[in-house]
Formats: sequence, structure tokens, C-alpha cells
Amino acid sequence: MTRIKTGKDFWSGIMFLLFAVASLYFSRNHSLGSSGEMGPRYFPVVLGVLLGGIGLLLIARAILNGDEAVEGFGLRAITILVIGVVLFGFCIQPLGLVISTAITVVTVALADRGSRPVTTGLLALALIVLSVGVFHFALQLPLPVWPSL
Repeated sequence: MTRIKTGKDFWSGIMFLLFAVASLYFSRNHSLGSSGEMGPRYFPVVLGVLLGGIGLLLIARAILNGDEAVEGFGLRAITILVIGVVLFGFCIQPLGLVISTAITVVTVALADRGSRPVTTGLLALALIVLSVGVFHFALQLPLPVWPSL
């Protein structure tokens, strides 16, 4: 098995490569233009190439300077995080910012097997106060704070 110096470098490189591929893929139907007259595809292509280069450098560095094995990919945790974000999107209008944030924090806390209820509750409370303070009071976004009854 290939030894990797740091799994974080390796997985960061993979992430950069995935962003590069996405940037190139989603801009494929637009015109590129030239550096003098840039089309809508020009920036995503340049960004994709740069991100891909960074990704390849990180992966090469992790493989060439390796001394520890790469850890597994946490598919369970990523799935739970995505579910939490989707739940927030579905809950924000009918349930309001306070309850949606609490549901999201509790759901996402399930991604960490070592999370504790008291810590999760304190985190939820802190994020609720911060979210209401920033989005409702400071930015005055038209988000419901409480459920509409």
C-alpha cells in the first residue's frame, strides 16, 4: 500500500481536483473567448486548471513524502452533513430560523460518533443566537424567526 505523509493533503488534493472537474464540466457549453475578450467560460476554465494543478501538487506531495497510510473516506459523515443542509433548506420557511437551526445542529451532530447532548445543545443555542443576531437583526433578511402559525 502507498504510504501517504498526511491524509489531509491527499484528500485536499482530491477535493481540489473535484472542484476543477466541476468547473470545467459546468462551463463546457459557453464560449471561451480570448484573454482580450473573455467569454463566459474563460474564468471557470482558468480557475479549473489552477485548482487541478493545486490538487495534483497536493496529491503528489502526499505520495512522495509519505510515511503513514491514508485513512478511509467518511461517507457516513458526509451523508449526514448533506442531509442536515437539505433539512435546513426544507425547514427554514415553515419552521423559522430558530427551530431550523436547532434541527440542523442536532442532525449534523450525528455525524460525529463522540458528540454529546450537552455540547450539541450549547452549540445549537450559540448558533441560534448568532444566526438570529446576524441574519435577522444586523442584515435584516426577510427570514422568519419563528414558525408561522
